[in-house]
Amino acid sequence: MAAATPPSDKEASLWEHIEELIIRLRRIVIAFIMAAVILSLIPAGSGGMLYVPLITKLPALIFAHTVPKQIKALDGHVYNITILPSTEFESIQIMMQAVLLLGAIGSAPIAAREIWAYIEPALYPHEKAFAKKFIVLFVLSFLFGVFFAIYIAAPLIVTMMLKLYPPLVPADYGFIMAVRISSIVGFVLKLALAFGLLFELPVMLYMLLAYGIVDPEMFGKDAMKYIFLGSMILGAIISPDPSGLGMLLIGFSLYLPMHIAITLGKKRGLERRALREAEAVARYSS
Repeated sequence: MAAATPPSDKEASLWEHIEELIIRLRRIVIAFIMAAVILSLIPAGSGGMLYVPLITKLPALIFAHTVPKQIKALDGHVYNITILPSTEFESIQIMMQAVLLLGAIGSAPIAAREIWAYIEPALYPHEKAFAKKFIVLFVLSFLFGVFFAIYIAAPLIVTMMLKLYPPLVPADYGFIMAVRISSIVGFVLKLALAFGLLFELPVMLYMLLAYGIVDPEMFGKDAMKYIFLGSMILGAIISPDPSGLGMLLIGFSLYLPMHIAITLGKKRGLERRALREAEAVARYSS
């Protein structure tokens, strides 16, 4: 069987690499801005005769999904959840966070394509077909992170927070728990954006390890311990839940994909290194 044709030996200068990277980053930024504008203005229903864009509807949808109408707190009482209205400035802040999330979702395929195009010249021909799947994995990882944050992590964290909240409820409120929409929606939007970006790390790490950009030997047992500790610390920072449940949920959700990606990336990276060494020996012998 014929040996795989190695990547081109012609290497670009450092400035050429930087110039190409700047061009691709500029394309990603433009795609982000366009996606944010287009997705924000998509009709999301109507209020009477008025046009309602997605950017104004999204916070209400997130709040309705995340916060229950009633909750049984740890003190044994059932509380009805009522909404404290946000001020005008808080509404603008929420919408800006929603714009960031929509822009990131819409521009994810363009970002993946530009990143793949940047590393493509360094790949073997038989690796390029596999690397094209990177675009799909990149987008799916981001979307899964957003989905996980909004539909799994946020409801669990918010519910636990509300269960712990009754000692802070004023006595004259009775069994009514007032929740400010801006604080809940702002937290969920930031959590979704953070999870979307963080779930990209396993894909990026796999690519860096599998294609020899990062030395596989850098990720030994000690490095994995630090990654685990870092995941837990990051989970504690992202989650406001004082019970520790949110920290564990977020921490393990970040660590497990990283562990799998590093294990598989190291294996493929070492195989790639062995192939390069065999080719070098073959060229030297001939």
